Amino acid sequence: MLKQTFVDIETAKALRKCNFRELTYAYYDMEGNLQNADANDPSLRDWNAPKETRGRGARCYAAPTLSAVQDWLRIKRKFEVLIVKDSFFDKTSHYFCRITRLKDGLSRDTKLRNDYDKALLDGITLAVRLLSY
Repeated sequence: MLKQTFVDIETAKALRKCNFRELTYAYYDMEGNLQNADANDPSLRDWNAPKETRGRGARCYAAPTLSAVQDWLRIKRKFEVLIVKDSFFDKTSHYFCRITRLKDGLSRDTKLRNDYDKALLDGITLAVRLLSY
């Protein structure tokens, strides 16, 4: 079974500022805890959209999977986020992420990680930071 890894709370907050408005099945509640949304209620899956029922200071954040954010960055924001496996010098594999802004070819790499998901989260975080500029 494929493991679903969600973005962390800091990335979820940054995605909200970058107008991430995709439907998700998980969210961070006001205390910062990861929660599952009710799969039968599609109106509750867009946690970044304004809701009439929320109080003025209430902040829930969408918690998409890493692959969903990777797709959103490529399709809607024109950022290619690719994981590269680097095993040139070692017998053990390391991963890093290469982010390319498709409109002008700007490319950045993240540092090496031992874990694929950590490298992808680093790349998503860097891409979201580049979107903020």
